Amino acid sequence: MLQDDFEKFIKALPQKGSNLDFSLFGIYAGSILNFYVGSAVIAAEDKQEAALQLCHLFNAGLGNVISKPDLKEMAEAISQDTTLDYSVIQPVFGL
Repeated sequence: MLQDDFEKFIKALPQKGSNLDFSLFGIYAGSILNFYVGSAVIAAEDKQEAALQLCHLFNAGLGNVISKPDLKEMAEAISQDTTLDYSVIQPVFGL
């Protein structure tokens, strides 16, 4: 589910005139995970692991240039974020 939704998000970027960067990825990852937790799609205790999975997907798109320790740090920061920006995640839901 995480990978499919991330791919939907990536495919929608050109239509919105956006490029994926660290900032946008952070907003997306925090928002989608907070939405999933709030909707009981994932448990709160699984949020950090899900964040790490999203970070791995992002890193793969960059050619795996981010180190494992940095990925863990990114995932920790994302899992602690309380952002929920519906405008960023709406492409995932076909809106």
